[in-house]
Amino acid sequence: MFMIENTVTLVATDLDGTLLNNKKEVSEINKKAIRDLKQNGIFFGIASGRPVETILKTIEDWGMSKDIGFVMGMNGGAIYDYRLQSKEEYYLLDGEIVIEIMDFFKGYDVKFWILIGDDRYVNVSTEQTRAHARLYKENEIECDLYEFVKNRKINKLILNFDPDYQKVVEQRAREYKNDKCTGFFTAQNLFEFVDPHINKGFGIEKLCEHFGTSKEHVVSFGDDLNDCEMLMASGCGVAMKNARNRLKKVADYVSEYTNEENAIAHFIYDYILKEDQNV
Repeated sequence: MFMIENTVTLVATDLDGTLLNNKKEVSEINKKAIRDLKQNGIFFGIASGRPVETILKTIEDWGMSKDIGFVMGMNGGAIYDYRLQSKEEYYLLDGEIVIEIMDFFKGYDVKFWILIGDDRYVNVSTEQTRAHARLYKENEIECDLYEFVKNRKINKLILNFDPDYQKVVEQRAREYKNDKCTGFFTAQNLFEFVDPHINKGFGIEKLCEHFGTSKEHVVSFGDDLNDCEMLMASGCGVAMKNARNRLKKVADYVSEYTNEENAIAHFIYDYILKEDQNV
C-alpha cells in the first residue's frame, strides 16, 4: 500500500485538469478537503501558469480566500503570500529577447500574448481570444507588442495557435537557440518562453524558503508537462489519472481518479489526513 514517507506541511496544486473539473469549477468535496487541510495546520496553495492577480480573483469567486495560504503564479515566476498580502517575482525575461523570439516566429500562424497583472497584451485580438481572456479573468488589450516590450522586463511570452499547429510550433521552438530563455507547452494551443531558471519546481523551492519548510514535506498535484519539475521537486508528486504519460513517469504516485472524479480530495483523505470520507 502506498504511504507518504514524511509529515506533510505544504500542498500545492495545478488548476486546469487537476483541481478544476472540466467546467473550470472546484467541487464541494475538493473545497472541503482544502479546508480540512487548513484545520490540520497544513498550508494549501495554487501552482499555476496564470498571473497571480487573476488567480486571486478566481479564489475570491470560490469563496476560499481564507482557506488558501499562497499562490504560485507564472509557472513559478511569482509567489503570493496571503498572510502578508505580498508578491515576489523572480528572473524576468528581457524585452530584447521577447522581440527576438517574435521575429523568429514571424510568418508562422501564431499569436503573441504578454501578461501584466490581470491585463493580457496581444498583437491580434479576436472574439475567440477575448472569450478566452474573460474565462481566465483577464482584460485583453491589442497593441504593438514590439513597442510595448522595449525597455521592459516581463514574466513570459505566450504563443497561441490552433492545436493542430502544435508540431509546427514545437519544431520551430527547437530551432531557436538562446541560453537566456527556455520554452515549453502549457496546453495543446499554448507555448511559453521564460527565463531558464523558471519552472514550478523552482517555485516549490521558493515556497519552502518562504515558509520555512523543506521539499521533503511537500505534496504536489499536476496533470501536464509544465508540472514535471514541481512533482520531481516535491517529497511526493501526484499525477492525475488524466495526466500526460510523461508526467506519470516522474510522479511518485498516479491517482486512480481524474480531475472529474475529485482526485485531489481522494488523495488528501486517503494519504494525508487518513480520514474516511464519502468522496
